[in-house]
Amino acid sequence: MTVPMSRAALETIKDAGRGSYPEEACGLLVGTWEPRRLDEARPMRNVAADSRELRYEIDAAETLRLGTELRGTGRDIVGIFHSHVDLSARPSAQDVERAWEGYSYIIVSVEKGRPVDLRAWDFDGASRTFREVDIHVA
Repeated sequence: MTVPMSRAALETIKDAGRGSYPEEACGLLVGTWEPRRLDEARPMRNVAADSRELRYEIDAAETLRLGTELRGTGRDIVGIFHSHVDLSARPSAQDVERAWEGYSYIIVSVEKGRPVDLRAWDFDGASRTFREVDIHVA
């Protein structure tokens, strides 16, 4: 499977990872379900209570505001992005625990403040596993 993503969304994710280092960046992916397309990345505050260099938590109020803003536009929240600080762009055990089936997941690896790898994933709820998908920047 391939997920189309805008160049602007890709750059926003990299910038968020760079700007949040040494803490994890996080945000929501905005686009369409059918056909699946990631048009925009919206950085959100990481409100994890502790260990923000190892985990993220997106503010529920910010998520609600974005959902309200998108209502009636034909666009929706279709995924989540976050960074891994000095780790690979592969899902962690914690990512598996928190994943929702149907969403697209983008993980950017940020090493010493520099984005070095970015990968897209889909989550299979039945097997509780992530499957890597290709990104087509358009």
